[in-house]
Amino acid sequence: MSYASSDQCLARLQDVEAIDYFLAKALQLSLNSDSDLLFHLLLALQGALRQGHSCLAINDVADQWLWVDTASGRSGYRFADASVVVALLETLDLHAESSPPLVFDLERLYLKRYWTFETEVAQDIQARIEPQPLSPPQLAIARKTIGQLFPQAPVGASPETLSSTESDWQAVAVANALGRRLSIISGGPGTGKTYTVTRLLATLQAVDEGQLRIAMAAPTGKAKQRLQESIAQAKDALACSGLEAAVLDSIPEEAQTLHRLLGVRPNSTELRHHREKPLPVDLLLIDEVSMVDLPMMARVLRALPATARLILVGDANQLPSIAVGSVLSDLASTPHPGYSVCAVDAIDQLTGYRLPCALGAPQDYISYLHKSHRFDGKGGIGLLATEVITLAADSSWKRLQQAVGEDLIVRSTSEEQLTYIALHQREDWLEQAVEHYYRPLAKAATIEAAFACLDQFRVLVPTRVGDWGVDSLNQRIEALLAKHNATIKAGRHYHGRPIMVTRNHPGLKVYNGDVGLIWQADNGKLEARFVQETGIRSINLGLLPEVESVYAMTIHKTQGSEFSHVAILLSEHSGPLLSPELLYTGITRAKQHCYIAAPQAVWKRGLAQRSARNSGLRERLDE
Repeated sequence: MSYASSDQCLARLQDVEAIDYFLAKALQLSLNSDSDLLFHLLLALQGALRQGHSCLAINDVADQWLWVDTASGRSGYRFADASVVVALLETLDLHAESSPPLVFDLERLYLKRYWTFETEVAQDIQARIEPQPLSPPQLAIARKTIGQLFPQAPVGASPETLSSTESDWQAVAVANALGRRLSIISGGPGTGKTYTVTRLLATLQAVDEGQLRIAMAAPTGKAKQRLQESIAQAKDALACSGLEAAVLDSIPEEAQTLHRLLGVRPNSTELRHHREKPLPVDLLLIDEVSMVDLPMMARVLRALPATARLILVGDANQLPSIAVGSVLSDLASTPHPGYSVCAVDAIDQLTGYRLPCALGAPQDYISYLHKSHRFDGKGGIGLLATEVITLAADSSWKRLQQAVGEDLIVRSTSEEQLTYIALHQREDWLEQAVEHYYRPLAKAATIEAAFACLDQFRVLVPTRVGDWGVDSLNQRIEALLAKHNATIKAGRHYHGRPIMVTRNHPGLKVYNGDVGLIWQADNGKLEARFVQETGIRSINLGLLPEVESVYAMTIHKTQGSEFSHVAILLSEHSGPLLSPELLYTGITRAKQHCYIAAPQAVWKRGLAQRSARNSGLRERLDE
């Protein structure tokens, strides 16, 4: 089957884009092949990359029909069985050493650049996995410091006491990360990841006499800001722990975005830091690692000195990055397979907690924080999030039905954490929510109060399209607000309008995803205001890049953010985009209360199976 043009190809294949056709043609030409099978493999590879996979797994397409849509008359294409596909790819000599544009490896087809990223990350991680045991003097300091930071740890306790003591996973994570160049700390909402990391940094600085050069980074500006705030709060809490002031002072409070850390330059592909000019650090901490894509992780590792420590922090159950790859979930296997005998002995020596040894291959570099201190097993948010990520469709739906109440809007005195909104109540609920949460924005006495009000609530949805998508919801919310405020017009600036930047502007230091407010200055003119490290910054509206109202936003855009209350609104249009990871991410953005509206069939379809991205990273690490 051959196509005379891209139009003919798109007329026969559903969900293929014109750029896929032209890229496939160019790659096919570079390989001197006229195989229809190869051409369609290249189309499938482009589609896989667009969905975030780093490669095309041959078994996912072999003997399968793709791109079929009977309603529009698109007949699709059926791939040959795996043996035929593999035989074709092997005849093309797609080995990295021969410098082709494609690589066939581990029964997967890669664009060369993504194969390079993946192998580089795997090799660097493998090199950093090797432990570097502490010296006896360092061990003594670490033991003393952990005792100060976790006074409840049963160091030196009797076997009887130990058998009845529940492990403090935060103390375990700190102890396990000592003597390692690579540490991953993963946990759900409220498990104290930043609390733990701050204590880890304090212990490492105590062991190294405060001499470690530490850098902290996060994927986005919002995540960076939250990391700084959390570290500062955790340091304040440590002031009474007995630690020396010099140790506390040696823990930085300033973080950077990964782009700024590496020195991304406008209109240039060159980075300031790379293998030849590495970062001047002894330790790099990266927060919200689930949002870090494969190319970015490869570039970070290229710039990180081989002797430096790398601490990765995040929630492996959250959505992966918007771009290619799922680095954190590839590195952090669930459930944890257990630790080696050496790691178990080291944790025991430092904390007094005796953990079980791995029955199979251990993963000593990973520590999981199991206990949520925010929800503590009592709150519906934590329980629902657990049911969602474990695909418990029936029990999670039952929990939602039990959350139906007479009041559509929760009041500040309520201890309930969940409210289910029946479909016939959605319109009434939306009107009440706008009145309760959003109308006070423009009435706030100060810009600080307005930002605090904005952080209280957000409407979250999976998609931009449809009656209950982002675009429609923002228009409807503005229409409801306009009933009592004639200055509000959809798509135009007005006092109290929450905005999200949709295009990077490095010169103004505002980036895609940054949230601000339109505010009237003392001179009566409207300005854009953003919370930045130095405080609240004003930007002339004439200089502002593209923005949109942000009463409602996609769940993807909320990663790295938290709100006191959130509402997750699902509709029939949500179905194809839903996944347990998407719903889990949305639910866990709520600190106090979560509203959910969803058709039963859509909810259960979204929990049918966990989504996974094709990658060879996990397999390479196990080699």
